Amino acid sequence: MMNLFSLKGTLNRRELAGANADLGTFVPLAMALIAANGLNATSVLLIPGLLYIWGGIYYRLPIPVQPLKAFSAIAIALSLSPQVISAGSILMGISLAIVGISGLAEMLVKWFTRPLVRGLQLGIGLVLLKAALRMIRGPQVFYGSGPQAIRIGSMEIPAPLGITLAGAVLLVLLWRNRRVPASLALVLLGVVIGLLLKGFPRISLGPVPLQFFLPAPQELAIAFVTLVVPQLPLTLANSVVACADAAVKYFGSQARRVSPKALTLDLAMSNLAAGVTLGMPVCHGAGGLTAHYVFGARSGTAVMVIGGIFVALALTLGQAATSILALLPLPILGVLLAAVGIQHALLVRDLSLPFDLVVAGAMGLVALLTGNMMTALVAGATLEFSRKVGKAYAKRVYPSPPSGRG
Repeated sequence: MMNLFSLKGTLNRRELAGANADLGTFVPLAMALIAANGLNATSVLLIPGLLYIWGGIYYRLPIPVQPLKAFSAIAIALSLSPQVISAGSILMGISLAIVGISGLAEMLVKWFTRPLVRGLQLGIGLVLLKAALRMIRGPQVFYGSGPQAIRIGSMEIPAPLGITLAGAVLLVLLWRNRRVPASLALVLLGVVIGLLLKGFPRISLGPVPLQFFLPAPQELAIAFVTLVVPQLPLTLANSVVACADAAVKYFGSQARRVSPKALTLDLAMSNLAAGVTLGMPVCHGAGGLTAHYVFGARSGTAVMVIGGIFVALALTLGQAATSILALLPLPILGVLLAAVGIQHALLVRDLSLPFDLVVAGAMGLVALLTGNMMTALVAGATLEFSRKVGKAYAKRVYPSPPSGRG
């Protein structure tokens, strides 16, 4: 058993800043799944919190935990019941367990070339930027409610604009400040703005009782077609291959434990646990790793902190989770998300060959236009396949001349 205190890194300002850097992705989807779809608030926070803590202990790096984005977006858009969502989580868990145990997870690395991985990361970065703009431009200032204007004396400023400007200025001023981390300052600013504009939320102590659930065949069938088929390829590409690749990019030899098999198996267990407790399906997003890294996280300490906060909130304030999270203004989350999107998109910089850049650029463009990472992946794979076919044809038509002197 590893001693928790042997983890590299200390509980300093940079680790604390990196701990909360991915809230721009986590909070809006988690809140929507609780408020609109009826998921169990305690489970929604508890399972990701435990996975974060496990990741900090095992990987010793800031491995992220995020909602399954395509899965969650479809569930929210179609107003699916918590039972169907849980059935989807269970099916995702079973599928990921099969991939991890069978060894397919390690084979995925060979299937996904570097241009495909970088194109996927570029596309995710652009999609995050697009989502950040939606948060910044409104129409809501807070999830579900909130004033649309801020009055300063006789002057009235549109709330989204004013909050965005304040957050952007703070981010720029503190971007490279090692004493006052930017993301931590942004979250604190958001909480202060939330308290000033909305007042203190009503707090109900205690968790929401966990409900244990096993899906019916009909719920499994709906979940498989509607949720699992669109999500599974993206999870394998972004949460397994791209996340492992980004870990090596940022941490080098320290990322030796961040293997596709390990990532797949811990996601399998977490999604099974989320499924049977009416919780939120989760993944390890490569964009989340960038978020933690960019804002200062360099060890497992950061994610153990945010995981501990999620577990504490789940067990002590589960009934008030939505009210507490709703204090963060969407424009503040949007500023955080924009910074992460830019940094994640810049991972493409290590490509130098023209055709590699074409593949990655095409994937980014398709992702931006469609919002569908699966479509972007298919577009990139088609270009890669055409390159292989072209090379094979060229070798057949223009064979290399024999070596030696004639």
